[in-house]
Amino acid sequence: MTPNHPTTGVAFITGAGGGIGGATAERLAAGGVSVAVTDYRQDLADEVVARIRENGGTAKAYALDVTEAAEVKNIISVVEETLGPIDQLVNTAGIFQWAPAEDITDQDFEAMFRVHVFGMHTVCRNILTGMQQRGAGAIANVTSIHAIRGQSLTAHYSAAKGAILAYTKSLAREKSPLGIRVNAVAPGPIDTPLWRGGMAQEDLEQKMTERSKVIPLDRLGTADEVAAGIVFLLSPAASYLTGHIMTIDGGEVMN
Repeated sequence: MTPNHPTTGVAFITGAGGGIGGATAERLAAGGVSVAVTDYRQDLADEVVARIRENGGTAKAYALDVTEAAEVKNIISVVEETLGPIDQLVNTAGIFQWAPAEDITDQDFEAMFRVHVFGMHTVCRNILTGMQQRGAGAIANVTSIHAIRGQSLTAHYSAAKGAILAYTKSLAREKSPLGIRVNAVAPGPIDTPLWRGGMAQEDLEQKMTERSKVIPLDRLGTADEVAAGIVFLLSPAASYLTGHIMTIDGGEVMN
């Protein structure tokens, strides 16, 4: 039976110091993949690697700001020298903010795109060359249901996630003939530190209750549930999937 998770190779994950990225790193490592755990914060990446190693997996932690092109190029070179050729890439690095459109500054909008879009492309650009030379690879990006259905108070975030969706489909058309599959997950409301950090603490419980009411499964999702989808998209079981956007949202986009 074709495995629904990768069992070999090297995965490079951005934003892997927790949340969806961290959960994906732990799932991949548990299956036998060597994982480069990268995050803006070294301490968070170290914590994820410690858990992986405690469970017998192979991983290394790297501090990485995806908006710094030279840093991205250098870290990717170090990873390939240390762990081996990267054949799996997961782009989860992101930031989040609730704000009315009229309060979103140029700096807010630019920051959202620099991390989500330019950062993703910089990482892809530096890893694609090796994948193309080897004629194989799998990439999973993280967009959002906000890019599909829209969401008030997130115009800049939703726009950036929409760009990721378009980028994923375009890259899939371009690179799939070369043996590189490119897909994305589109999570709904997921209970992660990033999501919680996007609002004032006093508004958190109210917002969680409000969102749960419009979700057929009547709850927020978990990072591990999204990670399961990402791992599947990277796996041999998804060998005929490319350019696919997998919604993981408890059914919210049906409403």
